[in-house]
Amino acid sequence: MDHPPGRNGTADRIWHLADARIDPEHGAVFSEGRLRIEAALQRGNGYYRGWRGTASANPRRLAGRHVYGGTLFFHFGHFLTESLSRLWAVADSGAQSILFTPKSLRGRQPPGLTGWQAEILDRLGIRLPVCILYEPLEVEDLVVPAQGFGLGPLSQGSPAFRAFARRLRPADAGRVMPEGAKVYLSRSRLPRKTGSILGEARLEQALADQGFTIFHPQDHPIDDQLQVFSAARHLVGPEGSAFHLAGLIAAPWQEFTPIRRRSAPDHLNICNQIRGMGARVNVVDALVAEWLRPGKSRADDMSWGEPDHAALSAGLMDLGLIARPLGLGAGGHAAELDLIGQAHKGQPLQRAAVPARA
Repeated sequence: MDHPPGRNGTADRIWHLADARIDPEHGAVFSEGRLRIEAALQRGNGYYRGWRGTASANPRRLAGRHVYGGTLFFHFGHFLTESLSRLWAVADSGAQSILFTPKSLRGRQPPGLTGWQAEILDRLGIRLPVCILYEPLEVEDLVVPAQGFGLGPLSQGSPAFRAFARRLRPADAGRVMPEGAKVYLSRSRLPRKTGSILGEARLEQALADQGFTIFHPQDHPIDDQLQVFSAARHLVGPEGSAFHLAGLIAAPWQEFTPIRRRSAPDHLNICNQIRGMGARVNVVDALVAEWLRPGKSRADDMSWGEPDHAALSAGLMDLGLIARPLGLGAGGHAAELDLIGQAHKGQPLQRAAVPARA
């Protein structure tokens, strides 16, 4: 009954914990004198938060029933994949509010959700007050839904979570963009500290010449993003958070093509999520090198991928997404790398070759 959620397949379980004590420093929940591991945030094959902590001796008391939302992330992708993961059970919970613990007690402590977070909850039909806990709390009746989504084994989502996520799909698809379009999800207007692939601006122009609409998600409200994602027949672009939002409303007639921008297997979470929703997904892997910040030994969110543009072009042609080679040529990234280095306080990125894959 008390197994960790997701260890033997994602479960649509709900626990009611009486007089539960929440430790916001570690994102841990205690009741009946013990740590409740079912409230911990599972990531990959382990736990990221909530697997340890301390039950405060004299916490503030909160009467009534409240839902434990888990860890609140202000990073777009982690908010979608991990902060929403328990909210599938809110509608029928009879709760008075949703309680989150922050990723960390250090640094800025926002009192509530940002605009885009509130937009997403509103689209999901969640109207309950949200409280971010920065001090220990004892809750009279704490509802802990199983983690229905996440990174790693949970990335396909539970049936209840997938049904919940589909609430985001617009009923009036086609209002912003005609259905059936080919859309490129761009990262080229994100801050240069945020990683992408080198030569993306040239790639965008070449794809636009072959019928793609170039879309910069961060420039549009959540409603318009959902409109575009729901109308597109093909969605192509460097792996990233936009695919997670689009993947929440993926339909079986849609095709998704993430372009790898780093050697780490993060793209597999996107692929699993999309397949879980019943849509088709193909990965184009043309990565020959990645550019890392000084002192880093492996790629992260801020690294830049260097694609072989001929291989990238061939991959898109093989999938029928373009009719002719893109003609992007090779190299020519010196000026772009200089600008990226300036964004990193003048520290140039270091090139690390990616071994050829069979």
